[in-house]
Amino acid sequence: MATKKINIYSSLESTSNQKVEDLYIIVDQNNIIFSVKNKKSNQTVAFEHFVKDAADTRWQEIDNYIQKNSKLVSGFYASIYFIINSPKFILTNKLVKEDTLIYWEELNMVHGKSNDEELYITPFNDNLVVAFAVPDAISTFLSRLFPSGKWHHYAAYVLATASLNEVLVYLFDNTFCLRIVMDGKTQFIQYFMIESHDSNCYQILNACSNTNIKTNVSKIKVWGYHDDHHQFIQKIAPYFAEGEIVETPNNGIGVTLNESYPQNIYSTYFIF
Repeated sequence: MATKKINIYSSLESTSNQKVEDLYIIVDQNNIIFSVKNKKSNQTVAFEHFVKDAADTRWQEIDNYIQKNSKLVSGFYASIYFIINSPKFILTNKLVKEDTLIYWEELNMVHGKSNDEELYITPFNDNLVVAFAVPDAISTFLSRLFPSGKWHHYAAYVLATASLNEVLVYLFDNTFCLRIVMDGKTQFIQYFMIESHDSNCYQILNACSNTNIKTNVSKIKVWGYHDDHHQFIQKIAPYFAEGEIVETPNNGIGVTLNESYPQNIYSTYFIF
């Protein structure tokens, strides 16, 4: 089944005739986040976090639970964004003539082939696209709740974060997304499993070495840090000239999150 871990609401302004809020649904294998952002104030005004039982693969049951326990399912939204947060994506060259089979082949070459998935492609700029896979069960589950929702990948928002010479780390339950930027250009982006402190540090420093970024003159910037789970960040910080733990915005419902969860573990869900 699932449980509701967090629910924070302020006044929602959208009506059926005037929709001024967007809904972002961030989903991985175990977590479903509903985040509502007011387009006028640019503030997050509602937030729900559902945790799926890791042993339960029945998304139909999760669907029923959320429909009964989410106050946001029945809201009015200008746009609805489905955001898959998973390692299975690639940033690749945009084809002159779109051919999904070629994107599939490239994605499978990098991540391995898996059945029961759908391919989605979103443009990143004039020359690149983000190609990614969404399990059919998750796609069906969310499309049933919100037929007008459109799929995106979390990495696309990571790539859109303005940066100059930085190592960006986005922390989640079992994985972290690492992006390395040099002179404003992305040199590396990939997900890693969270393992031992030494292994996590090695993955970051090895990626820095392979992209020739000098850590002693660069900044490491971290989203989603939690003292109890991410001590490796403290271990790796001395390698860098500067470090920053990104906080949840101190406005909108972010104020309540900061009061209840002062370790900024939800800042990863405020990059949209």
